[in-house]
Amino acid sequence: MNSVFPGRFRSLAQAFGAIRDNTVLFLAESGQKTTIPGVRRLRLAPPASYESDDPAEREIVTRLRRGARAGNALLALRKEGFSPDIICASASMGGSFYVRDIFPKTFYVGQADWFYTQGESHCFFTRGKPRPAADFAPARVANLWEYNALGECDLAVTSSLWQRSQYPDFLAKKLHVVHSGINTRFFSPLEDQEERSGELVSFFGPPHDAARGFQQFKDCLPRLLEQRPNCLVLLSWLENSQGEARALPSGRAEEEATRSVDSLNLPPEQRVRVHVLGPRPLKEYRELLRASTVHVYLAAPHALTTGLLEGMACGALIVGSDTPPVREIIRDGVNGFLCDFWDAEAMSAKVVATLENASTLDHVRSNAQQTILREYDGEVQTRRLMSLILHSMDQEKSDGKPEASKKDVSDEQDGASKV
Repeated sequence: MNSVFPGRFRSLAQAFGAIRDNTVLFLAESGQKTTIPGVRRLRLAPPASYESDDPAEREIVTRLRRGARAGNALLALRKEGFSPDIICASASMGGSFYVRDIFPKTFYVGQADWFYTQGESHCFFTRGKPRPAADFAPARVANLWEYNALGECDLAVTSSLWQRSQYPDFLAKKLHVVHSGINTRFFSPLEDQEERSGELVSFFGPPHDAARGFQQFKDCLPRLLEQRPNCLVLLSWLENSQGEARALPSGRAEEEATRSVDSLNLPPEQRVRVHVLGPRPLKEYRELLRASTVHVYLAAPHALTTGLLEGMACGALIVGSDTPPVREIIRDGVNGFLCDFWDAEAMSAKVVATLENASTLDHVRSNAQQTILREYDGEVQTRRLMSLILHSMDQEKSDGKPEASKKDVSDEQDGASKV
């Protein structure tokens, strides 16, 4: 279960679906028009909008409605006689709220997404200055669903050490870190690196998403273009990228990015070297990464997108923001380079130095690729997660966990068709 199909559960659903005699159902509201062999997709209606001046109230009602819709779908499946051995569900969006009530004996895997605190992540864009207490209200509501899912599930997983560190200790100690990884057969370097010619700097991040640092990268362009008169700059983002629920329509986003670059009032000879491509399909996105001399990846202290991993896997030299989630992957000078998220001058200097020394940095590219192959290969990570799930199920059985610890559901309860 996830709000987006197939999202982070693509590889896991595909792996379970490939096993003969398995029945795999995927419940989601939206997502790509694609099919996964052995996986049946069930569409959930998105929750009806709720109007309120209180953002925390909107948050809680929306998630309750999402939980009810997903719960009713599960009740319908149970009424048809479907009884899953395993349920994997996102903890954060509300869809898994009634899982334990409807299928109390099913092995329940909760994907821990993000736990909001009033620390570095909350105050990042105020540069550490405290924010009004009311600002945290929607985040506190979001945490309620994490509490519920992680308190009820049999196995809790999350994608990074940084994400795990945000949870209170009593939840963090339950969390296993298993990143979903990326397809390293698809995201790979050019076979002939000599085909990369000239200097190309890429940045992939939608202009409306402050956490991806579009404005910060834009501000470093004047000095970068002045110092490297032959480099080209590409600004783009992945078409229909997953998880961007607040995304602007692609045309508007592209217009916004173009206006933002134009606002720099670059000299004509510099402006013609900056290309706003807007959203690109997956294969073109990969080719742009492969062609990049330097790929700039900026991220506020939150959960990472996979763009950093994909850039490293494709052989680009990475200049990443010196923020906790990026530091977990990038070791400065070893498999990439770090720069201050807020310091445009230092950022441009780092990109300039990397371009200037690019011909001597093959070892950094190689280290980056090896980092991805060793720690973030999608097939390896999927096998790790499957093994963890199956081992945990066996462990629970061998421990003789008493059934009384999970509420029993009688046949009479099937008469209740809605939650």
